[in-house]
Amino acid sequence: MGIAVVRGAFRPAWAADLDDDLSGELTAALRTPGGVAPRGWNRFYFEPYVERVRGFWDLVSHPQLVGLAEHMFGPDWRVVELGCDVPLPGAEDQPWHRDFPMPRATREEGRLTSFAVNASAVDVVDGPFQGVLGTHVEPGDDFEGGMFPPEDRTAELDGRLQAFHAKAGNVSVRSGLMLHRGSAMGIHARMRPVAIVGIVSPDDRAVVDRLADPTDPHPPRIRLSREAWDQVPPGIAAHLSHEIVSDTTASLPPHHTEHSFEGLKMDQRKS
Repeated sequence: MGIAVVRGAFRPAWAADLDDDLSGELTAALRTPGGVAPRGWNRFYFEPYVERVRGFWDLVSHPQLVGLAEHMFGPDWRVVELGCDVPLPGAEDQPWHRDFPMPRATREEGRLTSFAVNASAVDVVDGPFQGVLGTHVEPGDDFEGGMFPPEDRTAELDGRLQAFHAKAGNVSVRSGLMLHRGSAMGIHARMRPVAIVGIVSPDDRAVVDRLADPTDPHPPRIRLSREAWDQVPPGIAAHLSHEIVSDTTASLPPHHTEHSFEGLKMDQRKS
């Protein structure tokens, strides 16, 4: 399929805190040049600081997610990213896409090396996440950049899509290879922040590339302060691909989103 949903993973109060924290982080990121990456008209992606998102530690230690990570990737699975996708009122349909080109392990061995965890901060009434089930196994040889299918497939994909109206506190687990898109939001719709956690195997590119060149800022990792790192439980710390960027939470640097979506920006393509 490419996606599964854990209904009621967290209580509504947990989701309300997530909504507050992501909204505050978005405001700070928008004030900083390079703090957000465009993902289409009135839609942004950015990387909040995990120590300012209270629900992050609950997410990465949730028993069902930990069990899935161990089952798929073994004991050395890694959390490499906390992102946030935020469509604002008036956001348009994104083009169909996958999050990265198909890795060799998937193409040659049929083995996934990553999954994304989406946690909804609000009940999704308008602008649901849309996906086409089964497309995570398509090689994508004719996809632009390995990620965008030809535009002449749009009508076919539109006819096969499923819309996922998440509830606050629900968690979905999906392959980033599944063709998907954020759908259009009405001009009077409510901002819809979604937390996205990236979990990978030891041989995923996010881990391999970072080990190959530790000075390269582009491979994803969790950036946090020494103050926060010292409080991470050992069971979680062992799975966190991280970088210390300040001594304290108060001295964290301005937001900067390295994630460039493989160099293809949604706002440069037709929606």
